[in-house]
Amino acid sequence: MHDFFTVLPQTRPTGRALRHRSKMIGLIDALTRRGGVARLRALLDAGFSRLTVARAVADGILTVPRRGWIALADADPYLLAAASAGVVLTCVTRAKRLGLWVLAEEAPHVGAPSSASRLSLQNPKTTVHWAAPVQPREVGALEDGILNTLVIVARCQPFEAALAVWDSALNGGLVTKMELARLPLRPAARRVLDAATPFSDSGLETIFAI
Repeated sequence: MHDFFTVLPQTRPTGRALRHRSKMIGLIDALTRRGGVARLRALLDAGFSRLTVARAVADGILTVPRRGWIALADADPYLLAAASAGVVLTCVTRAKRLGLWVLAEEAPHVGAPSSASRLSLQNPKTTVHWAAPVQPREVGALEDGILNTLVIVARCQPFEAALAVWDSALNGGLVTKMELARLPLRPAARRVLDAATPFSDSGLETIFAI
């Protein structure tokens, strides 16, 4: 639990102060369940008032990474960066966060809507994937789903590196070949699918088996 009591009066709490603390605890729990970063709209829909959120920000309990977004002060920096830029983590960055075997990730890979005219990215070496995802992204998502992630990996990475990621996902039970086969795959992804197997235990095993 986040220690926010240090920013509140240490005198004997009144009923009003106890209610305030209870709201703050509930707000922190709600954000924690959402990975520490969420759209303000999601918190309002969950029953929190704008005043409660504003007080938490004023007390230093929460931060505002971008207009319409709220975050815990110690939230995941990757999610904070994604919310700040209006992008989602995808490709090898998302694969690595899922624990999949990734050959290399020199800088973050993110997905952005084609309608985005300008992105404010913290790392100038960030790779931006503008192509439409094979599955619609949920409103407020900061990380791509496994299907979008794997398809973008197949477009972005060399065949051997992409195959290692796909094999890792299959081996870990994150996806099945049947699910992938239903997608409108381009030739590069179709080639990876044809070669992918759930029986490789590591990326190196995949690469040396080719």
